[in-house]
Amino acid sequence: MLTTCLVVLLLASASCLSQGAEVVAPEERHLLPARSLRLPNDTYPLSYQLHIGTNIHLGEWRFAGNATIDIEIRRSTNEIVVHAKNLSDIQITLRLLDNARPEELGELVDDITYTYDPYATFLIVHPRVDYQAFEAGQRYRLQITYTGLMSTRPKGLYWMAYEEEPPSNRTVYVAATQSEPTFARLIMPCYDEPAFKSNYSIRLTHSSSLTAISNMPVKELVNHGELTTTTFQTTPPMSTYLVAFVISNFDHISETYRGVTQSIYSSPTSKDKGRSALKNVVLTVAALEDYFGVSYMLPKLDHVALKKNQGAAMENWGLITFRDDSLLSQDDEDRHKALKHKVMQNHEISHQWFGNLVSPKWWSYVWMNEGLATYFSYVITDLLHPEDSVMEIFNSDEAVHAYSYSSFFDVRPMTYYVETESEIMKVFDIISYKRAACVIKMFHHAFHQKTFVQGINRYLKTFQYSVVSELDLFDSIQVAVLENPLFQHQHWKHQVRHIMLSWTHSEWLPIVSVIRNYENNTITLRQRSIHSKTEHWWIPLNFATTQSPSFEQTHVEFFMPPVMEHTVTVEELRLQLGGRDWLIVNKQQTGFYHVLYDTDNLHAIARQLQSNHSVIHAMNRAALFQDLAPLIERNEFESVDVLFELFKYLEFEDDLTPWSQVANTIAFFDNNLYGTTAHSLFRQYARRLVTPTFLRLFHKDKTEVVTMDILVRTDILNMACRVDLPECLDYTHRLVLEYVFKNINFESDYPDYYAIHDTILCMGVRQLSDEEFQKLIDLLIVADLNTAMHDDLIYALRCTRNHRRMHHYLNVLVGENFTYNLLNERESMFYLAYVFKSNVASRSTIWHFIDQHYKQLARSPHFVTLFNDIAEFVQERQRPYFVTLHRNIDTYMRAEHLSSKEPLISVDSRRVGKKIRNGEEFLDKFEHQIHNWLLKELSPAGSDDTYAASFSVGNGSARPTSLLSTAGSIVRSAIGV
Repeated sequence: MLTTCLVVLLLASASCLSQGAEVVAPEERHLLPARSLRLPNDTYPLSYQLHIGTNIHLGEWRFAGNATIDIEIRRSTNEIVVHAKNLSDIQITLRLLDNARPEELGELVDDITYTYDPYATFLIVHPRVDYQAFEAGQRYRLQITYTGLMSTRPKGLYWMAYEEEPPSNRTVYVAATQSEPTFARLIMPCYDEPAFKSNYSIRLTHSSSLTAISNMPVKELVNHGELTTTTFQTTPPMSTYLVAFVISNFDHISETYRGVTQSIYSSPTSKDKGRSALKNVVLTVAALEDYFGVSYMLPKLDHVALKKNQGAAMENWGLITFRDDSLLSQDDEDRHKALKHKVMQNHEISHQWFGNLVSPKWWSYVWMNEGLATYFSYVITDLLHPEDSVMEIFNSDEAVHAYSYSSFFDVRPMTYYVETESEIMKVFDIISYKRAACVIKMFHHAFHQKTFVQGINRYLKTFQYSVVSELDLFDSIQVAVLENPLFQHQHWKHQVRHIMLSWTHSEWLPIVSVIRNYENNTITLRQRSIHSKTEHWWIPLNFATTQSPSFEQTHVEFFMPPVMEHTVTVEELRLQLGGRDWLIVNKQQTGFYHVLYDTDNLHAIARQLQSNHSVIHAMNRAALFQDLAPLIERNEFESVDVLFELFKYLEFEDDLTPWSQVANTIAFFDNNLYGTTAHSLFRQYARRLVTPTFLRLFHKDKTEVVTMDILVRTDILNMACRVDLPECLDYTHRLVLEYVFKNINFESDYPDYYAIHDTILCMGVRQLSDEEFQKLIDLLIVADLNTAMHDDLIYALRCTRNHRRMHHYLNVLVGENFTYNLLNERESMFYLAYVFKSNVASRSTIWHFIDQHYKQLARSPHFVTLFNDIAEFVQERQRPYFVTLHRNIDTYMRAEHLSSKEPLISVDSRRVGKKIRNGEEFLDKFEHQIHNWLLKELSPAGSDDTYAASFSVGNGSARPTSLLSTAGSIVRSAIGV
C-alpha cells in the first residue's frame, strides 16, 4: 500500500475528480466502429507535468502518478485520446484554459467521463452525452491521477535489487525506466507516439535515502522527512519514448567540458570502473559537436550502469542507460571487447542528435535513428582512435551481416509501415541497424563525405526539436549536393530523392554485372536483385583501372539508372582502359552491392594480384571473394580456373580483410570435394595458401602485438586446421590437452580467445590419440552437467574424424545403455542432427548407427524429426540404402504403434537429398576441372597426397549457444542448415 503522505503529495492539486469509467471488453469491440491504432491528430500535447511517487525503498512495487497535460485542440472533436496501459485507479479532471491567460486555472469541465480501450490501449476522454465538445483553437488542462505497478522486466518503470557489501549486506531496490518504443504508456497517460513532442516537467517523490536523476538537471529538492521530492528542469520538446528517470543509491563520477557535465552512475562499489567510459564520452560529445557543427543541446548527459536494461543500452535524452557490463570496465576485459563497448557507447551518444534532437514522425523510419547512429558511431570512434582500425570492425560486425540476408528473420524495405506494438518492436532489427548503416555509408562516400555531412548539418539545424520523414533528410542532402561544384555537370544532381528512395523502399540489394566488350571498348552494366524479386536502384559506381589504380577517392563517378541494363563507352566514363587492363568497380567497397565481372577481366585482376596484390585495395581484394561467393554456392560461375587463379596470390596476402571473405569459400570447396580424388589435392593447395598467415598469427613471439579482428583470427585457425596444416593441428591439440588435463585456461595467455575457444576445442580433438580420446569420454561421463567443462567436452568430442571414435561417442550419448544422463531425450535427438550437419566425416557413421539402433531410437517422439532432417542430406548414390532403412523404420514403428512429433518423411519427398543436391551438381560440373587444375598447379605431387584419407569437419566455431542448458527453439535454430 502507498503511504498516506505520498498519496497526499501527489493528489494535492487534484480536485473534482471524475468517478467511474466505461471499459470496452474484448468481446464488445465488434460493436464499435473500426478504429485505427494510431492516435487521432485532433489534439496535441503542449506540455506535461509529471509527478511519480514510489516507496520502492520499502519493497513496494506499486507507484502513484499524477500526469497533467496542457492540450491544444487542433480540429474540433468529441474526444481527447491518450495512451495508457496497465494503469489503475484512474481519475481525471479537465479544465478549459483561457488562451489570453494560460497561467490561470480555467473553467472546470464537469460533464465528462472516459472510456478505456484495452486493445488500442487508449484512454478516451469524452462528454457523457455525445457531442462535439472540444472546439478547434481551445486549450485544456487534463489532469490524470493513477497508480501503476513496477515490472521486473525493463519495460516502463521497473525495479532491480542490489545487495550491499558487508557489513550491512542490505538489499537496496533501484527503479529505472524504459520508454522505447511504446512503454511510456506504462508509466503515465500520454500521447505515446514519436510525432507528439512536448516539454516535460518531472517531479519524483522517493525515499530520502535515495537520489533521483532524470533527463534534465535537478531544479529543486524538497525534504518531507522520510521522503524527498526531486523536481527537474523542464525538458526541450521531446518524444515520449525518451522520458527517463532512475531512483537509486548510486554513486557517480563527473567531468564538465564545454559546458556539458557528463557523469557515470553505478552502484557504489563500481564507481571507479567507469573512468574509462567517462573519458570516452567526454571526447565523443565534443567530437560529434565539431563533426556535425551542432552543439549538444542539454546542460548534462548522464550514463547509468544497470544490471537490467532493454538490450545493451537506451539513448534517453540526457540520461543514457546501459547494461552495466557495457559501460563499466571489467578487470579481464580484452582490447577487442573494450573497443566494441566504446563503439556502443558512441552509438547511444550519436542518438542525442539522431532520434532525440530530430525524431522520426513514425516508427516506419526507425532506420533514420538506428542507421545514422550505428554508422556515425564508427566514424567518430575512428576519428578519435585511428590506430584501432574501427572501420574494419564495421565491415566484420555490421556489413557482413547486412550482406547476409539469410540472417534476416523477415526481409523488408528500410522504410516499412508498422502499427501494432509487436510490429513496432520487430522493426528494431538488422535492417534498421546494419543494412541502413551500410546504405548511409554508401551515400556518405558517393555524395562526397564533406557534402554529405553538410547535408546532415542542414537536416539537424532545420528540424531540431521537431519530427521528420525520410524526405526531410533527403532534401537536406539534396541542397548540399547542389552546392558542390564537383556535381554541377552531373545529370542526376536534382535526383537525390529518387536515388535514395530506390534504396529505402527496396527489399533486397543489387548485383551489378560489369561486362566489357573488348572490341568496341564499351561496358555493359546489368543490375538485378540478389533475390528473384524485380527491383531496380540508382547505383553509385566508381572505378579503378590498371592505368588509374587510385582507390582513395570514393565519391560517385557514374550513377547507373534504375534499369535492367545500360551500356556506356569507356570514353563516357573517362577511363583509360586497354584490352589486358583490369577494371575494378566500387572502390573500397563503399557501395552496398555485389559486383561481378566477365571472365577476361577476372583473369586480368588475377594477374595483378599475383604480380603485386597491394596495388588493389585490401577492401576490394576482399570484395572479389565476397561477391563471387553467392555464385560459387549456387554453381553459377563460368570458369573454375579463374577462381583458383584468384586464390593463388593468397599465400602472400598479409592483410586479414580478404581472408575473412575467403574462409567460407575454402570451406565450401572442402566440404563439396570431400570423398573425391581432388580432395587431397585441394587441401594440399589450401595448406600452401594459409600456412604463412597462420604461422604469422599463431606462432609469433608473445610480445608482438597483432591488431586483428578476433573473428578473422578464428577463420584462419579453422581454415588451417580443416585442411590439415600440421602446425595448426599440433597447436590446437596441445591447447586442448593443457585445458582438459592440466586446467590451463588458454584465455589467460590470450584474452581475446573468448571467441576462438570453441574452434580450438573442436580442432584440437581431431588430433587426439585413442587413449586421450577415451580419457575425454571418461571425463564427460563423470562431469557435472552444470559446468562449462561438461559443455566443452560434449561439444568438442563430436569433431572427431575417426569413424570408430565417433561410433563410441554416439554410444555414450544415445547408445543402448544411455539413460539421458548427458542429454535429455529432446536434446539428444537435436544434438545428433547437429553433429551430422556440422561434421561431414560423421555422416556415414551416423547412418550406420541409426541402422543398428533405430528400434531403440524410434521410441523417442523426436526421432522422426531427426530422421527427416538428415534425410535432406541423402546423396543420390545412397538412395537404395536410404529406401531400405526407411522401410525398416516405418514397419517397426507401425508394428510397435510408436508415435512421433511429425510424420515420417516420404521416400519420394523432394526434401530427400535437398541440402546435398547443390553439392552433387557442383561435382558433376566442376570436379574434373578442379582436379586437372590442381594436378597442373601442384605437379610434381609431393608427399602431401597421403592426406587423401583425411576427413572434413564443419566450422568449429558454429557451436550452438547454451546447447545443454536451453533445449527447444534455441537448439533447433543453432543446428539449422
